[in-house]
Amino acid sequence: MTAILYDLLYAIPLSLIAVITGKPYFVSPEKNLPIYFVTLAALGICTAIRHWENRLKYGIPGVIIALGAGVILIQGPEKRGEFLYASQWILWTALAAIGCYVAGCLVARIRILRRVTAAGLLIALLLLLFFYYWPEKMVVAASFMVIALVVADEMQRTWEKSGYVDGKGHLVSIAPFIAGLCFLVFLIPASTEPYDWGFAVRLWNRATEYVKLTVRWIHSNDEDYGELGFSEDGRFRGNLSKSDKEVLELKSGKDAGRIVYLTGKIMDTFDGRKWTAQYEASNRDRMLDALETASAVMKYDPEYVRNYVWRVDLKLKFKEFNTKYYFMPSKTILSAEQLGGETYVTRGGDVISKENLGYGTEYTVTFLRLNMRHEGFWTFLEEAEEPDEETWDGLRYQYEARNGDGSARDGTTYADYLEYRKRMKATYLPDTPVSEATEEFLGKLFSGADSDLEKLRRLEVLLSSFQYDLAPGKLPDEVQSPEDFLDYFLLKTQKGYCSHFATAFVLIARSQGIPARFVQGFYVPKDGQETITVKSSMAHTWPEVYLEGIGWLPFEPTPEKASMETWTFAKKPEEILSGSGGNDWHVGEELADPDLLLDPEEEEEGVVIQWKVILIPLGLVLIFLFAFLLIDCLLVLAWRRKLSDVQRFKLACKKNWRVLAYLGFSANEGETLEEFAARAGQEISEDSLTFLGDQELVAYAGKLPTAEMRERAEEDLSELMELLKEEKGRWYFLYRYRIFRMETGKKLN
Repeated sequence: MTAILYDLLYAIPLSLIAVITGKPYFVSPEKNLPIYFVTLAALGICTAIRHWENRLKYGIPGVIIALGAGVILIQGPEKRGEFLYASQWILWTALAAIGCYVAGCLVARIRILRRVTAAGLLIALLLLLFFYYWPEKMVVAASFMVIALVVADEMQRTWEKSGYVDGKGHLVSIAPFIAGLCFLVFLIPASTEPYDWGFAVRLWNRATEYVKLTVRWIHSNDEDYGELGFSEDGRFRGNLSKSDKEVLELKSGKDAGRIVYLTGKIMDTFDGRKWTAQYEASNRDRMLDALETASAVMKYDPEYVRNYVWRVDLKLKFKEFNTKYYFMPSKTILSAEQLGGETYVTRGGDVISKENLGYGTEYTVTFLRLNMRHEGFWTFLEEAEEPDEETWDGLRYQYEARNGDGSARDGTTYADYLEYRKRMKATYLPDTPVSEATEEFLGKLFSGADSDLEKLRRLEVLLSSFQYDLAPGKLPDEVQSPEDFLDYFLLKTQKGYCSHFATAFVLIARSQGIPARFVQGFYVPKDGQETITVKSSMAHTWPEVYLEGIGWLPFEPTPEKASMETWTFAKKPEEILSGSGGNDWHVGEELADPDLLLDPEEEEEGVVIQWKVILIPLGLVLIFLFAFLLIDCLLVLAWRRKLSDVQRFKLACKKNWRVLAYLGFSANEGETLEEFAARAGQEISEDSLTFLGDQELVAYAGKLPTAEMRERAEEDLSELMELLKEEKGRWYFLYRYRIFRMETGKKLN
């Protein structure tokens, strides 16, 4: 046991360091708990294979592989590739854990390797600290555990020992204390408040507040838009560094979803090295986009509008942030009252304040959340028709802000919408040629794609499989055009940060005749929180494409970014609509959670058991177990045939003793074989205990076992097994298999 624990002392922390450090380089769950589970499971299997002296241990990975194959097979052909891509983290995590288990075993046995590992981890932590890169707490805690174990091991080697001198055993015994301290440090949250050092702390806090107020006043007319990963021209940087400056506070209900995209700056022109916004018309493009999508849904499925879009309110408050840009989701239903009166202008799709926005600025916006990842939504995208004037005007007068005389504001009539469509194509679909090599690459990618939507989905999956890197290096000097950029990024490096992926997506979409644009803003993971602080590290860039008759749709090609989630389609019109009008689809408070749209009773009645989901994985596991156990039994029989009569007699005697133990009979201390036979014979037929007399002759008279003795012992075994069958009933087969495999592969003395 000590040897097992000693290996795991180094294998577990090294595995945790590896899988958490490597997490950004493959698609993985946002939470670390599933990664920890897979890591520990892989280490457990490695430990069993290394230390369990039984051939059955090799069946464990086989069962897992068979189960995994079954889970893959139950996926539909159209979803299998997506499932494998989303689940690849399991394979990489398991392989990393297996590799670290091997490394841990080597470290545990080679002293110089332990020293090098501890020194390397310490140097790595110091370098990360020097370059202001903060690894996850688990990586730091696990690194300190390895360093502490090596230090403890080196210290005990210098001690003069007496009594218990096993160094490995001593290290195992103190390891729980080291692990406990590291785990405690991992669990304790880092304080965001300064430590209370009395008067000095209070004085410092007061001085800090005055300094902040002074700085805010001095810089009230400045803009620090570019400090947060944005710029008026979207240049590429060779290296990016993250900061956690608090810029906004976002409040919303659960109906906003797990992820909110806040749009700040929209750009349309790319020269190969930077993005700029050439389109700066003051048309009401945001409102036209929201009305276009809402009208398309209303015309397509007027009774089930909430299956496709969901109206959500967001409240935002500026913190340490000065800018003129209003940040809000796309498809925002703009209202002058919500932004505090006529205090903004629209420019090229951007919403810009007439005065600087800074600390304490608050505003509320309403936007349409899209059910983007639901297959029903994609069916709508394929089948939807362009909005007609009647549907358009109905929604326009329902949601448009009114003038003083009650009429709708200018700029969003149906005629304005028709001009808007032409404007979007002219602005966001410039001629975008690609090189022959890129054209050949894209030809293979889009081969067989029967629609623009299919091309966009393939493109999103492809780009999200590339490498995410905050330090990809500067663009080479030879990159001077969009064509050059695609050749460089798509065919050579295939790595970068969000701006690289968004740019590639936009350029490729345009090359296929689809209008697309480059959007800067914030990617805010809410994860069920009603209030969340938006930090500068959440700055993000993503592409949007324009589908005529539907509107602008966001895509997420950047690796490691969870895509927009989906919600369940409702089934009954009365559960979808609220209010008196059949076309009134404003969200009611009582239906804040989209998942509550389904009627519990109807959902329960409509449950269909998909037997293939159960039977295919189970069937593969059973087939593997049957084949594995059959081969194991054949190997046991082959091993038995090689035994001599002496060895077979000894094996039969051992089995008889094991069966007697299962029946509740075992020799007492100091009891002879003859005395035990007399005692057991009172309840068991003496005919099934003849092997005891033969075993006594062999043990005390020095007689060698004969073929007759072996036959009697085996006959006793058959009779005892019949008694065991009567005693154990339905569980008899388990005992029979254990008896069958006794001493397999061992030398019988």
